[in-house]
Amino acid sequence: TQQLADARGLVEQSVAELETARGKLQAILDNMSAGVIVFDRDRRIDSVNAGATRILRVPLSAHLGRGLAEVPGLEGFDAALTRRFDQIESGSELGDRDHWQDSFELTTAPERDPLTLLVRGAPLPAGGQGGAARLVVFDDITELVSAQRAEAWGEVARRLAHEIKNPLTPIQLSAERIQHR
Repeated sequence: TQQLADARGLVEQSVAELETARGKLQAILDNMSAGVIVFDRDRRIDSVNAGATRILRVPLSAHLGRGLAEVPGLEGFDAALTRRFDQIESGSELGDRDHWQDSFELTTAPERDPLTLLVRGAPLPAGGQGGAARLVVFDDITELVSAQRAEAWGEVARRLAHEIKNPLTPIQLSAERIQHR
């Protein structure tokens, strides 16, 4: 009975330590600016953080236990994620990496501007039979992409103005010389 009591005490201590670690991990995830979604081995949403809800503008925690394709507006995102994970699992990805990174343009609703997401995905270690759980981490880079486009168009406009101005300078100098004579 003493051994049983000691074993029970160790189990209770381990459970308490696990709950503490889980609480710390959840606090870290909740305070990340990036979105995090964990899928179970059946590709259902297992857990999400507040960043995912904020970025996607969809209450993902209300869809726990369901597939991402069942969330209105995220069907295309689900198809893209599935395709990328399938490429990794089939080995058609270059190299022997077990993770991937890609950018996706996502429109969650017709009246909203599209989002540009930088998405990273990796399978989680399998704890038994069947496929592995999956981790997806993403950031909203819409403003960054927009700023890069604006900068690129500004550079095009500057070069175009230079090209237009460049041939006009000799013409202007010739006209001034003729007027002076």
